[in-house]
Amino acid sequence: MIKLIFLFLIFTCSLSELKADDNIFSIKNNEIFLDNDRDILDIRKQAKKIAFENAFKILTEKILEPSDLVKITQIKDFKIENFVKDYQLQKEKISDVSYFSIFDVNFNPEKINSFFSKLNIRTNTFISESYVLIPIMKKFNTFYLWEEDNYWYDYLREEYDDRGLVKIFFPEKSHKNKLKISAKQIIEDDTISLSKFLEFYKKKKALIIYVEENYNYEDKLFEVILKTKIFKQNQFNEIFIIDEELFKKRSKTSQLEIIAKISIKEIETWWKKQIDLINEDSDEFEEIYLSFDTQKLSESLLQENKIRQIIGDDNMILTEFSDGKTIFKIFTNYKVKQLNLALEPSNIKLIPIPNKKNFFTISSY
Repeated sequence: MIKLIFLFLIFTCSLSELKADDNIFSIKNNEIFLDNDRDILDIRKQAKKIAFENAFKILTEKILEPSDLVKITQIKDFKIENFVKDYQLQKEKISDVSYFSIFDVNFNPEKINSFFSKLNIRTNTFISESYVLIPIMKKFNTFYLWEEDNYWYDYLREEYDDRGLVKIFFPEKSHKNKLKISAKQIIEDDTISLSKFLEFYKKKKALIIYVEENYNYEDKLFEVILKTKIFKQNQFNEIFIIDEELFKKRSKTSQLEIIAKISIKEIETWWKKQIDLINEDSDEFEEIYLSFDTQKLSESLLQENKIRQIIGDDNMILTEFSDGKTIFKIFTNYKVKQLNLALEPSNIKLIPIPNKKNFFTISSY
């Protein structure tokens, strides 16, 4: 009995230590430039206000659908500072004519989610598993991938913002990567070579963005072909990510730079829709039971913390605690497949317990 009480105390204390700020709600490096044309205290106050506004804009673009962003611009009676948990002035430079500062802003997840919930706006805060980006460019009948001349790679990397929900890994342009896999092998759906390539970088999925740009000498126009594929579980699947209506397929000048900008933004939108696209009637539970193996206490605590970050503390109720396992009743609108998609970056997933309806346990990939 004493052992059980001691284990429970470790369990609850460790949870408080593991509970951390969600990185999604932390917006770092907000740069502010102003004229030094009045009292410095007034300038600092304005800089802070602008930093909060810029950070809120970045956050909402990450967690809301584009259609819902329009609704926010129509709301006038709310103060952004009410959602700020804390902030930090990282850098400040003041001259006779100018003012420059960098702010880190941390928003309160509960207040943000509550605010949007009251407006019937759904937030999406699920961070994706890391995708290896394979940016293939074909120009003048030549394929480019890891070559220095692949400026399609450069444009995509320049546009990528690691503060978003989609995590993208860019393998370096190098001779080593040229030897590991070529553009031709990927175009020919060489599953073995790409699987080995992902294994080398300890990743499970790849996002292939193929662009082909040709010059039509007769019409004197650049013509573009764009294709996207996902590689996972040793399979290539062509998918529709980027709306081709957003760019010109034929133009007087090269469109690759603007297409890269559009592509990265569309990838972010595509990921946010993945949670909503999952549909499996058999997983439509109002509540499930989740069992954790506490024989490996530190591992089970980390797993529990990941679940709590997704569904919230109030939706996770301890129903059984013993020397060896804990069972929680979980209330959630998410389906099991949706939860598993959100848990992918942590390399864990929910699996059903045989012969026990709505009971699940945690497993690693």
